Amino acid sequence: MKLYQVLFCLIYLPLFAQEHPPVMTYSPDIYQAENQNWGITQTDNQSMYFANNSGLLEFNGSKWTLYPVPDNSIVRSVQANNDKVYTGSYMDFGVWTRNNYGILTYKSLTQDLKIDVLEEEQFWNIEILDNWLIFQSLSRIYLVDIQSKVVKIIESDEEIWNLFNIDGMIYFAEENK
Repeated sequence: MKLYQVLFCLIYLPLFAQEHPPVMTYSPDIYQAENQNWGITQTDNQSMYFANNSGLLEFNGSKWTLYPVPDNSIVRSVQANNDKVYTGSYMDFGVWTRNNYGILTYKSLTQDLKIDVLEEEQFWNIEILDNWLIFQSLSRIYLVDIQSKVVKIIESDEEIWNLFNIDGMIYFAEENK
């Protein structure tokens, strides 16, 4: 009977073992950017993008690449959609696309669409719903139709704390509401 118990333990117990995925930690020295990351997103090709104090930070699983925004401001929000990456920063939001050399290049949507943003405005959240890009600052929500380039602005008397996409519905939280 003792032999059967030993065989049972050797054969069946390893099947019940739980494996934990490896967790990697990266310091700013490794990714060569500031230590504060504000947002994270992932594209269809599995690359990770981070809204970092130094700009847009890309990680493809083995290599880190930093893309500063043209005015070198802090990137506060990031959202991937297919092969495009949208970012929000100080008084600007825009889109990153790859050029013929595989390098991400930035195009400001606020400049391209002639959107007047408020003085000192920063963009803290980005959501995508159907054909709409939604950029949230602390005082406004900007809705940009991807196809027609129509822009709508929702003003708020209270500070907008957050924006959520839940089952295809956009919700936002205002101070004291």
